[in-house]
Order: sequence, then C-alpha cells, then structure tokens
Amino acid sequence: MRLCLIALWGIGLCGQGWEWRRELPGEGLVGGAGSFTWGRRVLAWNGPAYREVARAEHGYHDGGCVLGGRNLVLAERPAAGELGRLVFLKAPDYRAETIDTDVELHDCLPATLFGRSGFLMVHRFLQVRFYWRADGRWQMREIYSIYTPSRQGGLALEDVDGDGRPDVYCGNYWVRSPERFDLPWRIFAINLLEANFVLAPWRDGLLALQREIAGAPLRFFRRPTDPQQLWPEVTDGQYTAPRAVRAMGAALWIGHAGGVTEWPSGRPVTAGGPVVALLPGGVVVSPEAVGQPRRR
Repeated sequence: MRLCLIALWGIGLCGQGWEWRRELPGEGLVGGAGSFTWGRRVLAWNGPAYREVARAEHGYHDGGCVLGGRNLVLAERPAAGELGRLVFLKAPDYRAETIDTDVELHDCLPATLFGRSGFLMVHRFLQVRFYWRADGRWQMREIYSIYTPSRQGGLALEDVDGDGRPDVYCGNYWVRSPERFDLPWRIFAINLLEANFVLAPWRDGLLALQREIAGAPLRFFRRPTDPQQLWPEVTDGQYTAPRAVRAMGAALWIGHAGGVTEWPSGRPVTAGGPVVALLPGGVVVSPEAVGQPRRR
C-alpha cells in the first residue's frame, strides 16, 4: 500500500505514523487528474483528505480530465467489453451527463481550439477526438485517425511549428493544426516506436516513456529545425510500467512501478509501489491502496 503526501519542496511525509494511510479506498485506483482519482469511485482530494463525489457500477477507464477546475470527463466501463459511456460530471453534484457512447478512453486533455473550449481524447488508442459544448449540446470533431498497426497513447498540446496555433502530440506523432477549424489536420512522425506513451513537452522537445514496457528508457526527442522530419533521440535511465509524469518546478516527477523518480536528477521521491497518478500539491497515488475509508 502506498499513498504519500509529498511536499512540492521535496520533503516526504510518508512515515508509518500517518494513520490516514489506512483509510484508502479498496476498489483499486486506475487513473487521476487535477485533484481527483478514480477506479470504481471518483474521489476528490484535499491533501491527504478525500471525499467520494461519484461512482459507476463497473468503474471507469483510466483516462479522464478536469474541466473548469472542478468538473470531470470520464468514461464508464461497461458490463462486458471495453466501449462505455463518455460522461460529464459537473460540480457540485457530479451527476453523469452523457457526452457520447461506445467510447474507450485512455488519454484526455482540456483544450481550446479556434475559440471552442472542450477537451481532446484518444479513443481506442487510434483516434484523436475533440469534444466541445455548443448550444447546450456536446459536439465532436475527429482530429485524426491513425491507421498504422499500433497502440497510440499519450496526449499533449504545444505549438510545435511556431505558427501561433496549438498542435497535438499523440503517441509517436505530432498533428499540425490547420488555419481554420473546418480544415483537415496533418500528421507527422516523431519516431517509429511502438507508442503507447506517457508524454510531456519539455524545453525544446518531447519526453516520452512507453507505458507497458519493463525497463522502458526515458526518451527525449529534440525538436529539429524542420519538425516534419524524424526527431533525434537521447535516452536516460530505465523505468518499469511508467504511468504518470508531472512537472515540479524545473524538474519532472515520473510515476512508475517502483514509485516516483525525479528527472533529470534521478532522485527517488518515493519507492515501494506502482503509481497511477501524480496530483497537484504532491499527492502520489498507487493502485495498491487497500482498506475501507470512513465516510466523510
């Protein structure tokens, strides 16, 4: 069992005397974003304290994001198979509103494209979609479908080519924004790897770790003068089953099967259990959390 409060200045508060560690939810956490984590239930965190705000009968997919600070986008798991209901959970009551059906969600990111505020998501490791709300209804635009025989994971926004418009990182590609919303997006390969990644734009390039690889190297792809060409790569260190990356000042924290490691220093922040979420304020969450919490 691991859930520790790590102060942003790097002091670990993980001693055995922390009694609240015994109150962690027993469903098994699978994802997290903002100040929320979810498995069968959705928990809102305030430091080491939490409260339940929603639950689904069969739980939620690992992807999800927070909109407007306190609202959530998640996908409910179905009784069988992988395609479930994509839902919007609006604060403060968090009642599920259907956005779409037959969705498999592994990555989600708040985004504003051409004046439309909504979110990007990766559907079935193959399709980048943009959802936004207009005239009281949810709308969807397919940004790009990837037809190579691979699982594309990881999602980030950055103006890659310097034209003032946000482009999309997904897996081992970047997708160039058009000049207008109704025009097609264009895709370019960054690398030729099997690309179910955890991604983080970093300085003048992109940091990527392969989620499902034992001993996966940390890869840094430096953006070349012509970003439409393959990007030169350097590697540093190895991590098993990376699941989360978060910027902490000038450094990055990497959540993986053995805990949390700071990069580029290599300093271990925590150790001992796999991590699925790194939350603001320094809360580190592991799927090995067990026990029944007191109702708050």
